[in-house]
Amino acid sequence: MKMTRVFAMPNSETFTVAPIGAFVQRYLASATVSVDPFARNKTWFTHTNDLNPQTSAQHHMDAGAYLEKLKADGVIADLGIFDPPYSPRQISECYKAVGLKVGMEETQNGRLYKRVRDALDEIIAPGGIVLSFGWQSAGMGKGRGYEMIEVALVNHGGGHNDTICVAERKGTLL
Repeated sequence: MKMTRVFAMPNSETFTVAPIGAFVQRYLASATVSVDPFARNKTWFTHTNDLNPQTSAQHHMDAGAYLEKLKADGVIADLGIFDPPYSPRQISECYKAVGLKVGMEETQNGRLYKRVRDALDEIIAPGGIVLSFGWQSAGMGKGRGYEMIEVALVNHGGGHNDTICVAERKGTLL
């Protein structure tokens, strides 16, 4: 497994942080079909979604429902992106920005992450790559049949949490 650590200033648009954008672009260069269910304003991917209709994403749905729609449409991707809101506060801000109810259940990021990871796994081809971003390195995980191939820590200095970038390959034998 490859591991790197670099410094860059933080940005709420994750992929505008130069080393994080470069991390994504390296994998995107060999992808045929790519999916980002939390795309915000990044249009790099074949299929994009974001809950907020004020973003540049192609669709504006709940991330899990969007991935279920792609599955029903027969989409199989060789690159998936998992870049959700990183904290309960960020989830709350995203939901409130689009006028959705926000309570304890909605802001449990572990629940959101599991639901979206499970749905993303359903459309990733064997041998496909999932790139995960956040403040932890759980990624898709061995339990879903993924092998970690790269981790990049992007230090933001001071009291900021690092952004942890994880690349995993889905096993061909599940």
